[in-house]
Amino acid sequence: MPVVTSTANSTVRAARKLAARRGRARADAFLVEGPQAVGEAIGSLCQLFVTPRAATREWRLVARAARAGAEVVEVTEEVLAQLADTVTPQGIVGVATLRPTSLAEVLPAATLLVVGVEVADPGNAGTIIRTADAAGVDAVVLTAGSVDARNPKAVRASVGSLFHLPVLGDISFDTVATHCREGGLTLVAAHPRAPLVYTEVDLCSPTVLVFGNEAHGLSRAALSACDVVARVPLHQRAGASAESLNLATTAAILMYEAVRQRAAGGLGPSFSQRDQ
Repeated sequence: MPVVTSTANSTVRAARKLAARRGRARADAFLVEGPQAVGEAIGSLCQLFVTPRAATREWRLVARAARAGAEVVEVTEEVLAQLADTVTPQGIVGVATLRPTSLAEVLPAATLLVVGVEVADPGNAGTIIRTADAAGVDAVVLTAGSVDARNPKAVRASVGSLFHLPVLGDISFDTVATHCREGGLTLVAAHPRAPLVYTEVDLCSPTVLVFGNEAHGLSRAALSACDVVARVPLHQRAGASAESLNLATTAAILMYEAVRQRAAGGLGPSFSQRDQ
């Protein structure tokens, strides 16, 4: 096939627009970079841009993408660099879509949800999605005002998990809280000054774990809408001590506490020694 050498190529120009949130919203598609993420996205790929060198190195992956229906476009290193978000691209970038889903579809069978309220950092969003996938969470919701889960940095941080579980966005927290409460789920919010420690909260029943923005946390209204508020305690020592935990770290601690409690009660998934 001919190698595309110009960034003015119409197919390349269309893909470049997906780096912006507006472009992703208009096309309902996004970019996936690197062999690992592309491999996880195979069934969701529309196009695959690959350099001749990467096409040789990753020929099995390219062949799989083509068999799955993706249009394979060979491009020069210079053109690929315009599509990539990393400093040193690995020579392969895909265009992917996600199957639409909704709270109405997710909630009936859900026993553990994660909700990020106005999450700003794409790295945190992607890491939360990755951890949720590993912990067996049913779905992740990023409320209105949050970073787009399809942001290139968020996609990269999710390491393919974005394609493994439902991820919903652009929903108000009020809507999420109302539907979850009507569905019989308990809303548990994380807050650094909560009276309860997270290990004191029963997470065995159907639960929604709620986390706030990195800078200002959850609003009073959001905290009031939750049934329980809990904290991850911070060790105090003489002199300087950590004032807070990273959002994704806090989320991971609470997700795996739910896993631990459910496993202890025979309610959760079992994890093999190989998984650990």
